[in-house]
Amino acid sequence: MRITEVVPTYLSVPLKERFWMSLSPIGGIEPKVSKLLLEIRTDEGVTGTGEAKPGGAKSFERGLAELLVGEDPLMIEHIWHKVFAVTHTRTGAKRGWDGSGILAALAAIDIALWDLLGKVSGLPLYRVFGGFTNTIPAYVTGGYYREGKGIPELVEEVQGYIAQGFNAIKLKVGGVSIPEDCERLAVVREAIGDEIDIMLDANRAYDLRSAIEAANAFAQFGIRWFEEPLHWYDDVRPLRTLREKTNLTIASGEGESTRFGCREMIEQGLIDICQFDAHKNGGFTEWRKIAGMAAMYHVDMAPHHEPHLHGHLLASIPNGLILESFANPARDPYWPALYARAPQIVNSELTLLEEPGLGVEFDADFVRRHGTVIT
Repeated sequence: MRITEVVPTYLSVPLKERFWMSLSPIGGIEPKVSKLLLEIRTDEGVTGTGEAKPGGAKSFERGLAELLVGEDPLMIEHIWHKVFAVTHTRTGAKRGWDGSGILAALAAIDIALWDLLGKVSGLPLYRVFGGFTNTIPAYVTGGYYREGKGIPELVEEVQGYIAQGFNAIKLKVGGVSIPEDCERLAVVREAIGDEIDIMLDANRAYDLRSAIEAANAFAQFGIRWFEEPLHWYDDVRPLRTLREKTNLTIASGEGESTRFGCREMIEQGLIDICQFDAHKNGGFTEWRKIAGMAAMYHVDMAPHHEPHLHGHLLASIPNGLILESFANPARDPYWPALYARAPQIVNSELTLLEEPGLGVEFDADFVRRHGTVIT
């Protein structure tokens, strides 16, 4: 079997309102959500599909697919290293391939190759990976800072998630003062009761001192974890001090691009939960190496974004904790509309399909309306 064609598609859907994290809005100045879809076609008629963050689109515009055509698609590790080598040789510079863009493109490539392998084997990927379970807990992310909307709308939002069956909700913090965030949390906790888990995501909002102050202030609300608390420029080693001076469970790693970036956090005991995103950087191949390392240090995996992809990974390991999901179509129009077939989340639990590969099928009309094939 050989790869005959690689078809990347850039998707972009505008958002009708601006959803702020702590320091920046989703989609940037012009609110939108974008995604890279990928088909890898073979001479035996089997096609693998993948998806990733949109940063890899420019690499495909500049001919990245040439590295794949003619390769055996079942030699996944070989292809992974062939593409990854672009980031540390002159090849990428000569072709104008940006290193971070390559890692996003590699995520789409790797996921598509694993999907193809699952289809060839006739097995869903979680079984290909070894199989530990077929159902995984899921939480919903919300509580963004929304322009022109305040605490009443926040309460209405979280109550809507409870009505959908979720028993765990992640909220944004760090976009206002610590007392203001405490006010938001107090109202939410009162509205949803003590049985619902609350996680907090600071999206790198704080320096070390303010992170310590925030963590200690938030602890009174029964917080399951405190995510990405520290500013981007020094967000690893200070986690030790944060852990020593607070009692909250610490989650991080979604901003890391390789296993090497996760290594210090895991080996030095700086985090309880690793959130590496296979859909953002490196794909399933890299994620599984990180998960194995995390297991040796009793660190759980709770990946950032895309439950239908990460579900196969968490279902294949004993240290898979929980999946992230988005249940507000205004924030994430992809989950309800992009997929003609995908596993569903019911009562805060995702059950994987037994379809070969990812078990995902894109809605062709949605892709036509919002996508541009990269040639």
